[in-house]
Amino acid sequence: EFVLVAVVAMVLAMAVAQFGLFLWERNALMGSLSEGARVAATEGRTVADGRRVAVELLRRSAGARVAGAVPIEGAESGGMVVLHAEGTLPSFVPGVPGLPVRMTARMHEEESL
Repeated sequence: EFVLVAVVAMVLAMAVAQFGLFLWERNALMGSLSEGARVAATEGRTVADGRRVAVELLRRSAGARVAGAVPIEGAESGGMVVLHAEGTLPSFVPGVPGLPVRMTARMHEEESL
C-alpha cells in the first residue's frame, strides 16, 4: 500500500513543482520583456538595446535554457516600442511537454510623450 500511495504522492508533487516552475518562468519572461521595452523607449536608445536587455535579464533570471527556447524580437511602430516573445518554456519533468508561450510588451517612446 505504501508504494502505491508514494507513487501517487510523488507524481502529484512533481506536477505541482512543474506548474510552479512554469509560472515562475512565465513571470520572468514578462518582467524581462517589460524592462526591455522600457529601456528601448528611453530617449537615445534603440529597439536593439531593449531586446539585448530583455534577453540578458531572461538569461540571468530563468537561465540560458529558457532564454534559448523563447526568442525575443523587437520592432518600432508609430511611436511605440514592441517586444514580442514566442516559444516553448521547457519542462524539467521527463515526458512532460513544454508550455507554449506568446507574450508582448509595448511602451510609448519617451520623445513621443
